[in-house]
Amino acid sequence: MKIWLILLSLLAVAGTWFWGNHRNPQARASFGQRIRLLSRSLLAGVFVYFALMSIALLYLMATTG
Repeated sequence: MKIWLILLSLLAVAGTWFWGNHRNPQARASFGQRIRLLSRSLLAGVFVYFALMSIALLYLMATTG
């Protein structure tokens, strides 16, 4: 189960990176723009990971009683 959470988080990072590059189709983005996009993508991945872990925790708390 945990491997799926990690894979979905990586998918969120890749999707955010792709969407950020797709929305801003500049041929050469500046270094600052690339770093900003990278940080937003990593932040999205971390958010998805912890959101999925919270959902899994709530599910386990509800089913074990």
